[in-house]
Amino acid sequence: MKIIFYRLLLLLLPSFLRKGVLKAFCKAVSVALQNRKTDTDKFFSELNEHVRVTPQLFSLEKMLNDKCDTILRRIHLTTPEPEPPFYFTVNTDTEMKYFNGEYFMGQSVYTHDFTVYLPVEIKSKNMTSFVSALLNKYKIITKTFKIIYV
Repeated sequence: MKIIFYRLLLLLLPSFLRKGVLKAFCKAVSVALQNRKTDTDKFFSELNEHVRVTPQLFSLEKMLNDKCDTILRRIHLTTPEPEPPFYFTVNTDTEMKYFNGEYFMGQSVYTHDFTVYLPVEIKSKNMTSFVSALLNKYKIITKTFKIIYV
């Protein structure tokens, strides 16, 4: 949502104070507020990209345990751990190859955002469909999952 702080500050002031110096002061304060809002929005958007385990996973895990395994609560959710980087070397030499000022590393691509571990005792076609339906109803639409029975 776009907030125009200058207009907001002017509207909050009584009409007889909306003159000269106070108007310039409102402009300066609004610029500072807008910069702070931009920094905060950027921080939270980057935080959302970098956080591996979100509160949503905890709530999904609780919901699945409440619906499917109320007594033992054995269902848990995890995110795939990033693989350790591997380095390419030249002729089995210990010297690392550089690419654009950084080590050349291999990266793996994951096909899912989180994994659901269900106990084997509750395995059935209906349970898989039920868990998938619950997850599709309550998860963020862009997240994908994989169900594994352990």
